Amino acid sequence: MPPYVFLILFAFAAAFNLIGAVKKNKIMSGITKPLLLPLLCLYCLFSSLPSPDCLLICAFALCFVGDVLLMIKGDIFFTAGGVSFFFGHVLLIIVFTRCADFKNLPLYAVIPAAALYFGMTAFIMARSRKRVPKPLFIPMTLYLVCNAVMNVFALTRLVTAPSVWSCLSYAGAVLFFLSDCVLFLCRYDDEERKRFYKNDFCVMLTYITGVLPIAVGLVPFV
Repeated sequence: MPPYVFLILFAFAAAFNLIGAVKKNKIMSGITKPLLLPLLCLYCLFSSLPSPDCLLICAFALCFVGDVLLMIKGDIFFTAGGVSFFFGHVLLIIVFTRCADFKNLPLYAVIPAAALYFGMTAFIMARSRKRVPKPLFIPMTLYLVCNAVMNVFALTRLVTAPSVWSCLSYAGAVLFFLSDCVLFLCRYDDEERKRFYKNDFCVMLTYITGVLPIAVGLVPFV
């Protein structure tokens, strides 16, 4: 089956999911969200036959498990979903490090980027510290750090091997990081004032537009 078919199906599922988020239609959101990552897994599989990128597919599979767990209310399921996403990010880090030459890392880009990401992580966790359950504070911080590390290595790929595809994958990594930041603020922000980004639509928009370019950037369909 042509791999782009799965991208078309992903686009339909994503559109209906975002409509469900806007209309606060839990049924529409609940049906479409679990479809997103399996469709990307199938895209990656059929795009890289006969030698599929198993690490990338497993990373997206872990994100799928995380999606399902996060749909269930409660800190226990939120934690379990975060653990699944954490290991998904670990696999994505490995995927991106395969493109890195550790002897010639572009430190002029890596160091400022790492400082920016870790500063953002500190800011998000500082904003959330009062409402995050104490046992979850360190694990949540480590999770954002892991996402930040994934972003740094995605940037490394872009700098050392600039192309449309490496640019796409890095843009996706940035949006994935922003999605997690928005999710954390939606759940635990100390500031209770309403903000335009503190809603399910913004969480899903940044998430969907994050995982898609990561997949296409790492496994081009051409």
